[in-house]
Amino acid sequence: MLGSDKKLKFYIEFEPCKECKEIIREISENADQIQTDEGSKKFLRHVTYNHSEIVQAIIKDFPKEATKEDFPWFR
Repeated sequence: MLGSDKKLKFYIEFEPCKECKEIIREISENADQIQTDEGSKKFLRHVTYNHSEIVQAIIKDFPKEATKEDFPWFR
């Protein structure tokens, strides 16, 4: 888990929609850290709900959890 002093950055390649561009512009214009954090949350929420191709690409790249043991009595 990241502490409050740690930042996580990731880079995604996609064609931003009009709303994406507006949110990115808002984030870029605000120098206030609290506003930037809120803008980042807004952007991630937008991407999650409106750009399923990005979510699928992220899920595909994440390490997979080891499959749980398959017990015969669960069949």
